[in-house]
Amino acid sequence: MTFSGPRTVRSIFTPLALVLGVGFGAVPAAGQGVIALGESIEVDYARASAVGAEEVYLHVSVDDRRLSVYRGSKLLHRFPVGVGKGGTLRRLDGSVWEWSTPTGIFEIGRKKEDPRWYAPDWYFIEKGRSVPPDYAEERYFDGMLGDYALYLSDEIAIHGTEDRASVGRAASHGCLRMHNEDIAVVFPLVRIGTKVIVTP
Repeated sequence: MTFSGPRTVRSIFTPLALVLGVGFGAVPAAGQGVIALGESIEVDYARASAVGAEEVYLHVSVDDRRLSVYRGSKLLHRFPVGVGKGGTLRRLDGSVWEWSTPTGIFEIGRKKEDPRWYAPDWYFIEKGRSVPPDYAEERYFDGMLGDYALYLSDEIAIHGTEDRASVGRAASHGCLRMHNEDIAVVFPLVRIGTKVIVTP
């Protein structure tokens, strides 16, 4: 199968450290590298995204705000997605949170039905509230991630939402938002390790 997108794209990875071609929380193997916050690299999508003829994978176009489900070269489904709204928020230590959806080659590291959202520090800082201790109960919210979530990293997920108007718009803090009925179609088609190719 040949990926029909651009052969190489300069990608900016926004999570603190992502490992190309390995699963959630994995340690890089020989020949694999860790991409640091803000580092720019060339990604050969045609080579890195090669999948088997019957293998399911996801392709997300950030600019088109669209998620496509493929089995080999056959398009199975296409859905609108909400993407990162852009912009930053400065941390107390001087570093920043960035609200863009990262591009690159990912793998689904976790799948969760009825996920609970763990609110990071930025959620409280944006609202002008004091930041509660790690793992305090007030950090957990039901329903914020819709009915299903597919985690690409600790910080980025493809998930449902109750905010239907945000789907198809640049409205998130980096995650990919889908209508609940759409992610319900995608969820059973993918597994841990399914490739997710996110292009600009």
